[in-house]
Amino acid sequence: MERMGSPDRENSESWADHLEVLRGKIISVLAFFCISAVLLFSFAEVTAAFLLAPLEGLGVSLYYFRPYEKLLTYMRLAFWGGMVLTAPLALVQGWLFIRPALRRNEAKYLLIGGGIVPVLFAAGAAFAYRVIAPLALRFFLAFGEGDSILPLWGFGEYASFLFSLLLASGLVFQAPLLLLALLLSGAVSLRTITRLRPWIILFIGLAAALLTPPDVVSQILLGVPLYLLFELTLAVARIVMGRRDDSG
Repeated sequence: MERMGSPDRENSESWADHLEVLRGKIISVLAFFCISAVLLFSFAEVTAAFLLAPLEGLGVSLYYFRPYEKLLTYMRLAFWGGMVLTAPLALVQGWLFIRPALRRNEAKYLLIGGGIVPVLFAAGAAFAYRVIAPLALRFFLAFGEGDSILPLWGFGEYASFLFSLLLASGLVFQAPLLLLALLLSGAVSLRTITRLRPWIILFIGLAAALLTPPDVVSQILLGVPLYLLFELTLAVARIVMGRRDDSG
C-alpha cells in the first residue's frame, strides 16, 4: 500500500509552487519595465518634445548647466516613465496571483477597482498636463516680470517639476476610488460622509489651493473636477449599496 505524503510536505510543496508562480510574474513585470525604460530612453527626443509641449507659446527656452544633466534627466524620465507604463501590468499580474484565494464578489470588485485605478491616474495626469501645467507656467512667468531678474530655466528642474505635477494629480484623482472602497467595505457610512459634505468640500478647496498656483482660475479648474468626482462617488455608492440591500 502506497504511503500518503505528510501534510507538512504537501504544504511546503504548495508554498513552493506559489512562490514559483510569484517569481515568474515578478520576472515578467521586471522584464517589461526594462524594455519600456530602454525604449523610452532610445526615443528620448520624443519624450522631451512631450515635456516641452506645455511651454508652447510662452517664449521660454530650457538649458542644462552641467555636462551630464541632460543625460541624467533622460535616464530619470525613462525610469519613471517605465514605472508608469509597467504599473497596469503589475496590477494585472498581482490580481491573477491572488485571484484563486478570493471569493467571487471580492474578485469582481478588485478587478473593477484595478481597472479604474489606471484610468483615474491617466485622467488626472492628462488634466494636469493640459490645464494645470500651462496655467502654473504662465503664473511663474508673470510673477517674474517687473524687475531686472530674468528667468533661466533648467531642463532637469523643469522635467522634475512637470513629472511631479503629473504624478500628484494622478494620485489625487485616486481619492474617489478610495472613498468608494471605504463606503462599500463599511469602514465609513454613507450617512457620515453626507453629514461631513461641507467639510469635505472645504478640504477639496484647500487641496486645490495647495496643488495649484495661487490664482483663482487654476484652483477652480482643479477643485471643480474633484468635487464632481466626489459627488459621482457618492451616487455610485448609493446605487451599489442599494442593489446589495435589495439582493440581501
